[in-house]
Amino acid sequence: RTNFAPVKPTDKNIIMITAGGVGERFGASVPKQYVDIDGRKVIAYVIDACRQSRLADAIVVVAHPNYHQELVDEFGVDVANSGSELNSTKRNGLDFIRQHSACQKVVVADAVRPAVEGSVMDRFFTLLDEYDAVASARKITDSLGCYNKWIVDREDYYTMFAPEGFRFGLIDKCFDGASPLTESIQQLPPTSKVFLDFSVPYYDKLTYPEDLVRIRAALKRQAGEYPLRPNPC
Repeated sequence: RTNFAPVKPTDKNIIMITAGGVGERFGASVPKQYVDIDGRKVIAYVIDACRQSRLADAIVVVAHPNYHQELVDEFGVDVANSGSELNSTKRNGLDFIRQHSACQKVVVADAVRPAVEGSVMDRFFTLLDEYDAVASARKITDSLGCYNKWIVDREDYYTMFAPEGFRFGLIDKCFDGASPLTESIQQLPPTSKVFLDFSVPYYDKLTYPEDLVRIRAALKRQAGEYPLRPNPC
């Protein structure tokens, strides 16, 4: 499948790519999702991964209007206007999806995590048959400190990252685009049935220029250019 646009009124499974960031910390002349990695834009890798999904009906990229035509012409995806912050961008995307589809499940991907895989998105769509939400999760392996507490048990904590999945009706009802919370699942009612998927590989987020080294290596491994070898020691 190479083209999911436009979103149809009957579409039920939708992948939403948040691509509204400006990349101030990265320091490039363009937002980091449009930075080049080995001849391709960062967002191109994410869109390709979304196209690998067997269960998605449509892809919506939520981006600044300055990039809409480029995204349509180059990738053939549907586009919505981003907001000033990540949460307002997500809110705009959810509104667009509600207005243009019969969405029942939405998987949210990050435009600056180019090593994401379509198989994980399909896993999330399937898990949403049983759960209200699904999060990519990772156990904390470093020591954890706290400004207001001397001893912190890292086993009590974990990190969450994109992609994440939701039953659309619930997240659409609960999500506040002005919320300061950085994790969308935390805006759901505490009684929500949430699956934390610790089996998902950690997909590095492009935040600083030095992140390119790890991300490029991950992309090369995925392409089979070189294997991940065990430490001989």
